[in-house]
Amino acid sequence: MLRVLLVSLTLALLTACAGEVVTSPTQQWKDMSFRIETRPPTIKPGMIEFLVIANRGERKRAHDLLVSLRIGEQGRWTQAIQDGAVGVYRRALRVNDPASDVLNVYIRYKNEETILKFPLDFGLPKS
Repeated sequence: MLRVLLVSLTLALLTACAGEVVTSPTQQWKDMSFRIETRPPTIKPGMIEFLVIANRGERKRAHDLLVSLRIGEQGRWTQAIQDGAVGVYRRALRVNDPASDVLNVYIRYKNEETILKFPLDFGLPKS
């Protein structure tokens, strides 16, 4: 009986933790593709964690980049934290208006750099 209860509780917790994943449209730079995920998946005003996922080709992770983030054109650049060598860079930033805010992603690779712009409307609640 106790075993059945533990299994049921574990399954309930796993189901509760498995959340929806919302990603931005993919953007390209050089031989790399970039997409954004957020935590929580629905973007509302307040602090949002942004995950920049960088890949080379189909399966190779781009783990050798310097990535910084900011909201809008006037915000302060904040360096993202590399999440191991898996091509994921993360940082929490304050979002004021998800319908009009844009996430700017500064990427530096060797001696080259670019800025990608991701409108945050991809993570708005679906009505």
